Amino acid sequence: MSAVFRRSVSLRARFLLTGTLFLLTALCARADDGPVPDSIELKKRIQQQQQQRATTARQLALQQGAAKVTADQVQQLQQQLEQARQKLAAEQQEVTRLENETAALDRQIAQSREVLPLHEAADVLVGVADASAARLAELQQSAASLQEQLATLRKSSVEWRSKVSESEQRIAALTAARPELQKKRDEAAAARDKAEQTVAEARKVEADAKAAATAAETKLNQTQERQQQAAKSAEQIAAAVKSLQTSLQMLQEAAKTTGVDSTAAINSLQQAIADFAPLTAQNTELINSLTARVDEYARQLTAAQEKLKQDSAAVAARDQEAAPLREALTTAAAALDASVAEAATLTKTVTEGKSWQETLNAQLIALSPSLDKLRAETAIVNAESIEQRRTAQAALEPLGRFVSFSRDVAPILAARCVACHNTRSPGGRLNLDSYAALLKGGESGESFTPGHSTDSLLLSMIEDGSMPKEAAALEAEQIAVVRRWIDAGAPLDAGMAAASDLFDLMPELTQPLPPPEYSTPIPVTAVAFSPDGSELATSGYHEVLVWSTTDGSLLRRITNVAERVYDVEYSADGTQIAVAAGTPGELGELKMFSATDGALLRTLVRSRDAVFALSFSPDQSKIACCGADRSISIADLQSGEILLHVEDHADWVLDVNWSPDGQKLISGSRDKTSKVFNSADGSPVVTFSGHGQPVYTAVFLSDSVTAATGGGDQRVRIWKSNDGKEVRGIGGFGGDVFRIQRLAEDQLLSASGDGKLHLHKSADGGAVRQYAGHSDWVYTVSSHAERGLVASGCYDGEVRIWNAADGSAVNAFPAIPKDKAVAATRTTEAVTPASN
Repeated sequence: MSAVFRRSVSLRARFLLTGTLFLLTALCARADDGPVPDSIELKKRIQQQQQQRATTARQLALQQGAAKVTADQVQQLQQQLEQARQKLAAEQQEVTRLENETAALDRQIAQSREVLPLHEAADVLVGVADASAARLAELQQSAASLQEQLATLRKSSVEWRSKVSESEQRIAALTAARPELQKKRDEAAAARDKAEQTVAEARKVEADAKAAATAAETKLNQTQERQQQAAKSAEQIAAAVKSLQTSLQMLQEAAKTTGVDSTAAINSLQQAIADFAPLTAQNTELINSLTARVDEYARQLTAAQEKLKQDSAAVAARDQEAAPLREALTTAAAALDASVAEAATLTKTVTEGKSWQETLNAQLIALSPSLDKLRAETAIVNAESIEQRRTAQAALEPLGRFVSFSRDVAPILAARCVACHNTRSPGGRLNLDSYAALLKGGESGESFTPGHSTDSLLLSMIEDGSMPKEAAALEAEQIAVVRRWIDAGAPLDAGMAAASDLFDLMPELTQPLPPPEYSTPIPVTAVAFSPDGSELATSGYHEVLVWSTTDGSLLRRITNVAERVYDVEYSADGTQIAVAAGTPGELGELKMFSATDGALLRTLVRSRDAVFALSFSPDQSKIACCGADRSISIADLQSGEILLHVEDHADWVLDVNWSPDGQKLISGSRDKTSKVFNSADGSPVVTFSGHGQPVYTAVFLSDSVTAATGGGDQRVRIWKSNDGKEVRGIGGFGGDVFRIQRLAEDQLLSASGDGKLHLHKSADGGAVRQYAGHSDWVYTVSSHAERGLVASGCYDGEVRIWNAADGSAVNAFPAIPKDKAVAATRTTEAVTPASN
């Protein structure tokens, strides 16, 4: 509201108030003006006054109405004024907010301008890293293509070499078999020819029989024809004689009747009839002769036909006999021809194959250096790319543009999520064992959308508390870390393999310091003499304690060790101490420390569960260890590289040792077996199952063949590693056998749950002596031949040093640090796991 408007409202209100006061004053003055009137005058006055009053009342009513209107207007104006004031206050607040926002934006702009060079520098680094990654991808693709090409060439070369070799072998076989094939063909030809000659002879006989039958049939037909002619002649003669006889009879009857002398005629007829008699006889004789000949010729024809039938059957039989011989000849000839043809084809294949081999080998020789060069270049670019990506990520991290999966996210997932979402039991089909598995998601879909945490199922489920299931929710800071990581693109740290286990990706953290003093003794599970025998290392809580063997004083405390120390061993030169330790169910480690100052030199092995035992190779170039993850590992002491990882046991591997010749490893396991492996490749040699109880300890004797093992059956068993057969068993133990050490002349020093050390001869199992004095289980033992000392560690925390010769106690003390402060050198940063 403007000042002019406020002033106008105020003047108007004052004017109305002044007018009202003036009217009231006039009325009072009239009431007091002039002499006292009479009744009439008073009546008139009253009437006038009433009229005036009515007028005044009307005016008052009007004025009151006007005043009300004005009052309403004033109220409205006051409301508007209040609203205006409120609006003014709000606008002033908005102005203040905008001024603050402007100031904040100015500060942000200033800060942005200040960090802009950092972002630009980081972008440049990212660009360099991306370019290097692109170059690496090109090289890898080129290498893969060239490798595939070389593989194809090698495959073709091998195929041709194999084909040539097979062809040459086949040619040699065919050449060797050819004389036999030729012999078979010749024999088949001779047999066929002989059979064909037999068939020909049979056919000739058949032809002769057929000719004889035909001749017989011709003679029979001819004779039958003559027989028929003779019969016809006989019929004609008989008819002529009958006609003459009829004529004679008629003539004789006519002569009788007529009396005519017909003698001459009768005689003539009789003579004619008589003349036919020799002809009839001749014809009858001829017919009989022909009939006899017909019968004879019929018999001859039947005989000839029968012989022809037999000869034809003989021909068929000889021909049938000759058929397989003809087929055999055809087969033999075909086999010989096929052998010759195949040999010719194979000879051509050999020539072609050798030519192709030369060509392929020339190409391989020409391309192999290119692949080697490309691989070398790829390795260089890969190393550069990893380093450049690390540099870029290091530049992005303080700017909030990078969150480390290895350092920040993996530990959260490992601690809170992997128990329910792992390879063996992927709840909801979601496996979080590795970055690669996390990327795959589960049955509900993708776990997250890089760059968009609000769209990520993983984040929503940990925010609403549905994950972890039936467990405490993640802390706000942990959820914030996951959110920032997803919003940053869910990156994986440079140089790390996506398929690596989370445990392997997570940095190695410095272990907690041990307490300055122990309130109570803890079991001593490892003891080891230094090579010169002046020091004795024993297990502690998150530490290794080094004692003087002279007076039992504490010399140093080696820290940065997992909770429980299970095995300790000095290197042969005494400069290093190897420690096998673990925090059960969480971590196992094999570490190398400086024996002089206890500084951590290198972590050789990390596992998900405790490492129970270690052993240096005889040449001190390698070290083996075993643990609760059921595996045995061999590491190179110089490079730290894991050379071998063997998983063959079904339960914890409790002990491992080398054979004196370094060729084999022997192990003892909670699966009730002892196994021998080839140390070069980890291949199994033999399994010994004679204990029937957990095998706690296993060693080789000096011949690298005979083994000694001890276990829960309270016996030491001697057996051969070449066949797994037991040689002898050694008893006399009142408890489990936890540790065996091989001494000179293959004597065996054993630590037992009966509270004693036992010394036996391995040759015959004879007992030499006992070292008695402990009041509880004896877990571990170590000896020093030159100084004639034996050390043992007990469940009750006592360490004893013995005279090896007579078993007398030299020193005894509880392994409790009380007089030496914890000397721990902590690194300020976690150790980054090795890149894959």
